[in-house]
Amino acid sequence: MSPSEFTTLLTRMNDRLRSVATAASSLATLAVVTIIGAYGVNLIQPGLAKTIATMALAGGAGLGLVWRVLAWQREEIYDDIVLAGLRHVHPQEIARRTAELLSRGRRRQLADTLDRFVETAVECRQSAVPLHRDGLIELQPQVEELAAILRAEERAVDPAGIVLLRRLVTDGARSPLFHPGSETQRLARELDRIRDGLGDDGRLAA
Repeated sequence: MSPSEFTTLLTRMNDRLRSVATAASSLATLAVVTIIGAYGVNLIQPGLAKTIATMALAGGAGLGLVWRVLAWQREEIYDDIVLAGLRHVHPQEIARRTAELLSRGRRRQLADTLDRFVETAVECRQSAVPLHRDGLIELQPQVEELAAILRAEERAVDPAGIVLLRRLVTDGARSPLFHPGSETQRLARELDRIRDGLGDDGRLAA
């Protein structure tokens, strides 16, 4: 995708977010005005006021969920921009997203997640999601190397590698980590891709 296409996509997404936020704010205002009209100046019957306010608040809550989904989709677009190396597209937002990806907390969280997956596979623990246990056991050294890289705070890593790793451990639909029937080599290739994405500075000495 080109820089102009990313810019257009983000512009549309931001417009949607603003529209949802405005609608949610309007519904919240309606609920407040209705309650005031019923109990403050007695212009609306209390029963009707409760119904209107309840519907308005429920609608606002629904829009809040929509806003969160759209915000998550925007973060995915930011990550696609990071992967494409186009950090001049919406530079302030991309700089913020990059800082989040490279934060100490994010690196530790991902490292802990990798360790938990390996422990679950090796110790035959029950898992809430289907795991490629055979692949995790066979590729344990590679997975543990990635976790060690993330915990080595003195080592600079590239945010593109963090994006790839985040998607590996969260994308249940496409990640080979969550497809036990797939070939182990597919997971191995993705781990190699992530290690390369982290950058040469992220490689541990043998």
